[in-house]
Amino acid sequence: MNFDPSALPDLFGRFHPLLLHFPIALLAWAAVVELICVYRKESVPGDGPVSLSWVVPGASFSILAAISGWLLADPADPDSALAWHRWLGVSSAFLATVTAGVGIAVARGHHNAGNSYRLALFLCVPVVMGAGHIGGELKWGDGFVEKGFENVFFAPEVMELNQSESSSSQIQALSKGPVEQASQGVSQPAEVTGNQLYHDVVRPLLDTHCISCHGPEKSKGKLRLDIPNDVKDRLREEPVFIAGDPEASLLIELVKLDAEDDDRMPPPEEPGLTADQIKALEDWIRAGGPWPEDSERGRKGPVGFRGELGPASHGKSRILDGHEEDGHEEDGHEEDEEPDDLESLFSEQIYPLLELKCFECHGEKKQKGGLRLDLAKPAMADREFPTIIPGDASGSELILRIELPDDDEDRMPPTGDHLSLEEVSLFRKWIDGGAVWPSEEAVILEEVEESSVGTSKPAAQTPGQLPTFSPISIEDPEVIKSVESAARALTNSGVRVAPISQSDSAYEAVFRLLRKNAGDAQVQMLKGLEPVLTRLDVAGTAVSRISVAGLWKFRKLRILNLSETVTTDDDLATLASLPELTVLNLFGTQVSDAGLDILAQMRSLKRVYLWRTKVSPEGAKRLANSRPDLLVDIGEALSEEEPITQD
Repeated sequence: MNFDPSALPDLFGRFHPLLLHFPIALLAWAAVVELICVYRKESVPGDGPVSLSWVVPGASFSILAAISGWLLADPADPDSALAWHRWLGVSSAFLATVTAGVGIAVARGHHNAGNSYRLALFLCVPVVMGAGHIGGELKWGDGFVEKGFENVFFAPEVMELNQSESSSSQIQALSKGPVEQASQGVSQPAEVTGNQLYHDVVRPLLDTHCISCHGPEKSKGKLRLDIPNDVKDRLREEPVFIAGDPEASLLIELVKLDAEDDDRMPPPEEPGLTADQIKALEDWIRAGGPWPEDSERGRKGPVGFRGELGPASHGKSRILDGHEEDGHEEDGHEEDEEPDDLESLFSEQIYPLLELKCFECHGEKKQKGGLRLDLAKPAMADREFPTIIPGDASGSELILRIELPDDDEDRMPPTGDHLSLEEVSLFRKWIDGGAVWPSEEAVILEEVEESSVGTSKPAAQTPGQLPTFSPISIEDPEVIKSVESAARALTNSGVRVAPISQSDSAYEAVFRLLRKNAGDAQVQMLKGLEPVLTRLDVAGTAVSRISVAGLWKFRKLRILNLSETVTTDDDLATLASLPELTVLNLFGTQVSDAGLDILAQMRSLKRVYLWRTKVSPEGAKRLANSRPDLLVDIGEALSEEEPITQD
């Protein structure tokens, strides 16, 4: 046992949720009693007010609640709602104390103070209620009470049904348009609908309201909405939208926030989207969120089409009846031309760019982040965020990194000139075309690899390789009910909770949008998700070590983000008890070299991020050497062992 008196204020502050309910109940009941007396035209008795026996303890508890709340709150938190809550709490304690003092004076013979007692009480109670209301919104989210009234009086089920019917009618109407009639044999009316919505509503809407903050000149939150890369990237920590499911899409969540919410899109200082515009976005996402692929901004025609009419097949143009245009494919040579072009593209442009921009960090002698880009196999290996996905440039981590702005620390290359738009376009063309890596080039590279004995790590020891877990399947009705109930409560409080995939019962919970408004009380609401929670993000929140200590219950946790929280070395023992934890982000925490031994013993851990912690480069190097399978990232390259030389 190690007693720390400096932690006593924090301990007392944690009693705030217990203490705050007493003054609300006691003072409210005292006001009701006095209102009844006023209604009956009864004056304050000479031996003291009838309600004084409630006011005195109510005032005492209000003082304790104000002090504990002040100690509990983060003084550096800029939230104006928190400031209002704190000062209204102090005002409540002051008015309650004044009311109790006047009541005691009346009881001691100052009979002319009876009306002053009632006036002070009737002023105090609204202030108490105001402080309580703001406190409730801090915990449960803005408009918590108002949403309850909406659920009762505005029949959301009926509204949603009407919207669905309207959307369905619109899709049916659009699906009869000329594009679908022209592309017989391609059954995708939803994409046709989404494509028309994109050109007629969504694209102009994004240009007007979004590009100024999320475009080529400024990418707030590392998000661009002028090109499809970020919009369709399902590997982002927070996917912008989930095709076919607008209700679970972050974009819809943000545009629907209250006008005063700092996270709303567009920002509060700008006019918000109208109900019709939001509905158009929902219909577009419900139709799959197509983004025509002919160019960055696209041309008329749904995804998979090029130009006004006609489906595209591997980039080759066809006319409407399905016959080859101009008969160019009759001799069978055209199919062979594209691979030849892509091989030339790789050999003459892609590989030289990789050699110039990438091999210094991801080549034969150095594999930063466990990644090699001089060999086809490791470059296209199955990783948590695949570097190159043949046929899918937008889903490839390589494209995401090279398109980041110059001031982003994750940009590739990290130093020097950024790739030009033309060079990025070449990489996109190569990957979308199948990322052809010519066999003769591969042979040369494999020979180099074989001759470099000891410079590359065996596949089994390549750090950061993530295991494959069996899907989580929940069949118990009671467990399913608990999971759904917990997810619903968290969603209502502003936490982003959703299944990770349709084929798995695994869930993720993201608290980071709430920032310092998310604390221990919100994390406790995870109760019920223990069997299914595999990803948890509390980065930048106000969670304390109590919440971290409670994570041992979530035995399925695989990815955990504790960045910029109060996590210390002492908390790592709890995390070591999680049998499936593979990715741990400790960026900006108080973890130091003293905790590295625990990390080394976490056999399931495959990636740990220790940027801006107290971990030294030497300590990180020792950890990496003791665990060849563990990717240790401290934001800089770990120094290699240098041979000793003599001058």
